[in-house]
Amino acid sequence: MKKLFILSALLCAGFLFSASAKEKADYKYEYQESTVTYHNVQIYKILDHKDAFIVMYAKGHQDVGTVTLPKKWYSSASRVDTKLSFRALPKGMTPYMTVINREGSFERVLLTIPVSRANPVWGVADNGVKVEDADKDTLEIVY
Repeated sequence: MKKLFILSALLCAGFLFSASAKEKADYKYEYQESTVTYHNVQIYKILDHKDAFIVMYAKGHQDVGTVTLPKKWYSSASRVDTKLSFRALPKGMTPYMTVINREGSFERVLLTIPVSRANPVWGVADNGVKVEDADKDTLEIVY
């Protein structure tokens, strides 16, 4: 008798829940897919040059890629339209670079790295080396 009572109670509850469910959910806003995408890559080394930052990053699973980030992109942290930002690296994590694209074109890059320049991730490029991409306006990176 108890089994029959429990079974009928479960069936009634299931029927009530299914009857109260709506076919189509009413949302306040229409669904829209984001136009912003991002890519995170691990940073191996950052070389500080007088005109740019030279970043060596993990490309795929075996290769090392190099990209140049002009220092003019980081002109002021208070500006909204800066293309380069720095974030302090949380303890226990490896440095990484986040490349943000909007509608398929480059928007900005964030470097999450150690604040201390004494960290082995940081290095100094020779001043005699000429950086050709120090005046570029966009970032072209191969993952």
